[in-house]
Amino acid sequence: MTFLATISPMGYQFIHLETYSRKADSEGRSVEWILAEARRDPDASLHVEFPQAPEVVLGISLDQLATRHSELAEGATTTLKSGKTRKIRKDQKSLLTIVASYPVPFKELTKDPEGLKSLKNWERRTVEWLQSLYGDDLVSVVRHTDERYPHLHAYILPQSDPELRALRMHPGHEAKRIVMESDSATDNKKELNRRGDRAYREAMRSWQDSYHHAVGIPSGLTRLGPKRRRLSREAWHAEKQAAKAVKTAEVQAAKYVEAVKTRSSAYADRVRAEASAIRSSAKLHAEEAKAAQTRATRLERRAQRVLERARAEATRILEAAAPYRKLGSLFRSIWDGLNSSTLKNRIRSELSTHIEHMSRKTSEERKARRHAERRAEGLEKEIQNSRVIQAASSREIFRLKRRLEAELGSKAKELTPNSPRTEPSGGVHGY
Repeated sequence: MTFLATISPMGYQFIHLETYSRKADSEGRSVEWILAEARRDPDASLHVEFPQAPEVVLGISLDQLATRHSELAEGATTTLKSGKTRKIRKDQKSLLTIVASYPVPFKELTKDPEGLKSLKNWERRTVEWLQSLYGDDLVSVVRHTDERYPHLHAYILPQSDPELRALRMHPGHEAKRIVMESDSATDNKKELNRRGDRAYREAMRSWQDSYHHAVGIPSGLTRLGPKRRRLSREAWHAEKQAAKAVKTAEVQAAKYVEAVKTRSSAYADRVRAEASAIRSSAKLHAEEAKAAQTRATRLERRAQRVLERARAEATRILEAAAPYRKLGSLFRSIWDGLNSSTLKNRIRSELSTHIEHMSRKTSEERKARRHAERRAEGLEKEIQNSRVIQAASSREIFRLKRRLEAELGSKAKELTPNSPRTEPSGGVHGY
């Protein structure tokens, strides 16, 4: 896959830091002066042909910064060797400023959409790098667009330090201070100072290297310019082309990663949707099978109760009909015997109604008994059928779970919680 991008001619990175105090130094520079220059106050921006107000990129405005700095400086105190505390001196460095410049003129960028995009990325990376170093002490970042090259001004107010020591935020000064204080007992002060200066330079190189790795390389900027290293024009152009190639590779890699993320996201969404559909279908089938099983169990219990009542009723009927069965046989024998007796007509006349009534009652009891027995047989068949339904429901639930596991596969296992497998406890008669 090939990505095409228009890369404007690039140069080397530029980033610089300074510390300022409330009292002006020998060159007249102070916190008030540096903020006035950044605000583009008329008497402090004579070097700009057409001054424009700065644009806030991060944090508070410059007026708010001036107020906040004054409040903190007035309340800051320091502890003397004697243990006493006093307000900080006005010549103590209390504000750290950083200037970062982009080496492509505004006029060229306005004609190049890709160049403007690169500028925005450089600005974003620079702010993120500053935040990673200074955290909440980075209180403001502003953008100037009224000079030839785009640049940012960052302001670090050491509000986390009760003494408001800006030099502690300066990597070079802090590295030298640590050397000087750790080896303060040595007699060779010149050697100590040389070690301190060496630590200062190494810390500043590390600071510049950090910016180059985080911002310069992704933005296609070289670490140093040609004059600092006495490079020929051809060597300098070769290095710029190499930096451009690195940036092009970064852009291509970013686009490729974005494309892969998009495809992966779409695939993951599709897999999640399919898994959700399978889970919903399986849940529906499981609910239906569970409902069928519940109905079968309820039907079985009801049939069992009916069967028990039918059996009890049949027993009661049979017990009630037993005397009549014996009496019917007796009356039938008497009746048959009376057929040849001379008293046949008289007894027949007197007992015929009673005998017929007893015969009908015996016949009815016999029919009731047969009906009860047939009803009991039907209920037993119904119970058997309900057990068959229950066993079939258990097998269906097991089949649905096995089908869900097969359809989800290994990827769906990551999307759905594992559930214990439940298998039916028996076949048709496994209850």
